[in-house]
Amino acid sequence: MKKILVIAAALLLLGFQANAQLVVGGGYAFSSEKSTGIDGTTPFHGFYLGANYRLPLGAGFGLAPGLYASFMFHNETADGGSSIIGYNAIGSDREFALNLPVKLTYTLDLGNDRAVFAFVGPVFQLGITNMTIASRSGNLGIINVHVGDKVNNYDADNGTMNRFNIYLGGGVGVQLGDVVFHMSYDHSLLDIDKSTKHVTSRGGFKLGVGLGF
Repeated sequence: MKKILVIAAALLLLGFQANAQLVVGGGYAFSSEKSTGIDGTTPFHGFYLGANYRLPLGAGFGLAPGLYASFMFHNETADGGSSIIGYNAIGSDREFALNLPVKLTYTLDLGNDRAVFAFVGPVFQLGITNMTIASRSGNLGIINVHVGDKVNNYDADNGTMNRFNIYLGGGVGVQLGDVVFHMSYDHSLLDIDKSTKHVTSRGGFKLGVGLGF
């Protein structure tokens, strides 16, 4: 009996693997950060690169675990003062993170190597680097002054951001042969700000294209 179960499980696994597909790709990413008690949002633009493994479960359903790296950027500028005593300030945020999505998928086969699909599930994120670079320049009459600072937002003592977060979301896509197009939205479930004064969340869209193997 045990041998029969082992053989059946092995055949089932081989059947899943025969229909499984590795999709490698990337695309554009946009996210908006919002903190309680603060007006407005902070936009981030960037891109992502990675892969997912689409494993069919039957009846159109499947599981798609993956791994991708995301690179997000945000810039701000401010001017003030006068022609005699003035200043210019530039601030930029640079974020690099690894992301592990685990999505439940449903695929509708349209025939002729075409299909549409939808997916939903969590994304586990681990921040690798998160730097804020501030540059200030000004003039005092005929004298120009330039000052620059670099802050590690993940610093254990002085950092303001949490490395780990969990997002929940979903999306839709279309497959044409080996080419996959998709769009998705995910929203953070945890507070990404270490400060007790604010609760900061982030939601973002992705538009991507991939190649199936």
